[in-house]
Amino acid sequence: MNRRQLLGFIAIMAVVLATGGFLWHRHQQTVASIQLQVREATAGKELFAGLCETCHGPGGDGAGGAPILNDGSVLKTYTTPTSLSAFIQTHMPASNPGMLNSQEATDLALYIFRLNHRFPPAHG
Repeated sequence: MNRRQLLGFIAIMAVVLATGGFLWHRHQQTVASIQLQVREATAGKELFAGLCETCHGPGGDGAGGAPILNDGSVLKTYTTPTSLSAFIQTHMPASNPGMLNSQEATDLALYIFRLNHRFPPAHG
């Protein structure tokens, strides 16, 4: 292999390695974001059991007389976790609206998305 071929090979390898490193970094970001959403949804499940099940029923099935939260209908109105979280933080629970902080409302919104088998885009 002559010097020109060697330099060409090195340049190609540098591009391949840089691209691979970038893709690995994006993969790691995605994995971390998914792990965060799982933790938030788990926290949301615990909050739901303590604050929401009485009215919305176990798993959001509406057994308590409040709207059903696991049939997709709520996601027609609140299409993103952010919009659902804003509603929850302002209006829920019905017995004490506004008592939840931003993180609790987000946790509940992500849990409700998971009840509907919807997984929102990864946090950026």
